[in-house]
Amino acid sequence: MPITKSISVIKETRSGEMRVVMMPREVNAFVSAGYDVFVEENAGVHATASNKDYEDAGARIVDTKTAWGASRFVVKYKCPSIEETEFLTADTHIAAYFHAEGSLLLSEAVARSQATAYSYELFQLDDGHFPMPVCDNEIAGKLAVLKGAYHLLSHQGGRGTLLADIPGADRPRVVVIGYGNVGGAAARMVASLGCEVTVFGTNPYWLRRFSASMPAGVTCLLNDPDTLAKHVKAADLVIGAILISTYDTPTMIAPALVQQMKPGSVIVDVTCGYGEGYLPTGNDFTSFEKPAYKVHGVQHILIDALPATVPITASQAASHNMLPYLQKMGAAIFDGQPDPVTERGMIIRGGKFVHPLLSDTFNMLKAV
Repeated sequence: MPITKSISVIKETRSGEMRVVMMPREVNAFVSAGYDVFVEENAGVHATASNKDYEDAGARIVDTKTAWGASRFVVKYKCPSIEETEFLTADTHIAAYFHAEGSLLLSEAVARSQATAYSYELFQLDDGHFPMPVCDNEIAGKLAVLKGAYHLLSHQGGRGTLLADIPGADRPRVVVIGYGNVGGAAARMVASLGCEVTVFGTNPYWLRRFSASMPAGVTCLLNDPDTLAKHVKAADLVIGAILISTYDTPTMIAPALVQQMKPGSVIVDVTCGYGEGYLPTGNDFTSFEKPAYKVHGVQHILIDALPATVPITASQAASHNMLPYLQKMGAAIFDGQPDPVTERGMIIRGGKFVHPLLSDTFNMLKAV
């Protein structure tokens, strides 16, 4: 007897989070592949996807409790809340952006449920790339530029510098730390505005490849302390876009360096890591309501999940990009077809942390 394949799409409940992980077009792709698709009521309403749109795509609209229990295969955009982990069982395979290394309590709650959990940002291809967050990263990089430009305005406490090249005025200087999808999107955008852009990276091979993809006006340099400090002091805007910043990440922008930056300059930290990390003065997340605070006269912006501010764009782009990987994940769950990309994204199974990022981070915290 064939196994009934199904998937549940869960509505986001976190404050300010209005994205949905799967739009009707991608739901229909699962339906066409023989899946029963359950969508929690109003899951896509903020992304312009109505309940009727999902029904027309072949999904069943269900209440919260039913959505969590209708399928072994559960997908969300962001990680569940502690309260939502009560819905998890040993049969559940749940995928979301967990960023679980930042919350020991949540990770332990998921482990206690015996569910198998996967984190989108850790799905990794054989060539080392992380395909799932590409769209969100590109959106975050561009939004970081917009946020930085806005907070450089004098009435926002900034220097009073326009983030664009104007004849007769000094060209704005922008430093981007990191050469992934976030850094690349940010660098291209500020370069298109005529800014003087410097991107810092640590790996010569990847930095060279990154440099070849950049437009004129973007300089790529190896990240050494003296060179970075020289450019940060002269910058109007610094965008932090390294992959992970956590408790044991070496400091790159020390408080003493922040003190030497231009008054009213802006740091936008897209990484939003844990602990002091590469930016010790950026140890407090900001919010959409209170987006910035000043340290040594420099504006700091650390808004986690910047793409949540554009749920329509983010949901459409991410849903399209993530579809093939979720389809392979479904095949691994229901058809027993091994998928190394899915396996690399697994973080919790059988009550244990199975990804080294979690186990190493939590072991270090417990040792402190």
